[in-house]
Amino acid sequence: MTGELAAIRVTTLNVCGLPSPLPPLAERATEFGRRLDESDADVLNLQEVWSRRSLAVIRAQLPSFPYIACRRGLIARPAGGLVTFSRRPIGAVTYRSFRRATPRHGGLTFQARNAINTRLQGVLTTELSGLGVLVANTHLTANKDGDWSSTNRYFPFQRAQLELLHASLPRATLTILTGDFNIASDGPLYSEIVHDGAWRDPFTGSDLVTYHPEFLPPGATGHRIDYVLVSGDEARHPVLDYAPLFTEPMIRADGRRMYVSDHVALTVRVGLHTARQTHEGTG
Repeated sequence: MTGELAAIRVTTLNVCGLPSPLPPLAERATEFGRRLDESDADVLNLQEVWSRRSLAVIRAQLPSFPYIACRRGLIARPAGGLVTFSRRPIGAVTYRSFRRATPRHGGLTFQARNAINTRLQGVLTTELSGLGVLVANTHLTANKDGDWSSTNRYFPFQRAQLELLHASLPRATLTILTGDFNIASDGPLYSEIVHDGAWRDPFTGSDLVTYHPEFLPPGATGHRIDYVLVSGDEARHPVLDYAPLFTEPMIRADGRRMYVSDHVALTVRVGLHTARQTHEGTG
């Protein structure tokens, strides 16, 4: 008989490590860290962890995640602002920058600013030891125009980043790719996000907004810009469940409302057929 189906849960969150109307990261990390540490997640992919201090603050709230994957960037901060925490032992860790995605449209100021941004962003990949699973964590340049059409100046630039993202991911039996893509799911670049169907998107067709509208300019519309994508044989690695997290503000002791981030977190649980289970099933 086939052995019991095992599973892995991966959760992703942009922690908002840049200046914002939110309380300081150290205050918010106490809350989202506690909740994530109490969750059944096996792996956490976090974006916008832009300093060693921020990493230390978050790490202190996640004592049940002993394995940490990141790469040193400028001034020894996490490259790309990307950090992966894991309850499972990890293997090889790599980071690839999007520096080759050169902006070629828009004015000189736009091109110069985004040429710098793209050098600070990329994808972090982490192997989970003994599982044949690769977890990828990414953050793409934000579209500050809020215009997702193919004629917008960000369109070719973000498409170039997506091409680099997909080309940089090594082959694995199962790959789970998550992060803040900064690209609307109802825009023309969505087919590039899922690589023309190569990736399964559990949240496809949903009206989920992953950037809280409270933090958008007046009159702007919220979109799903964060993703959890799965690549691997669907029969062996089915998506068992998926859900958003931190969709509502918490109520602090002083009665004030506080979002833990300007982004919603996403979580997915994917089935695993281990080698042992496969052999039992064919014996």
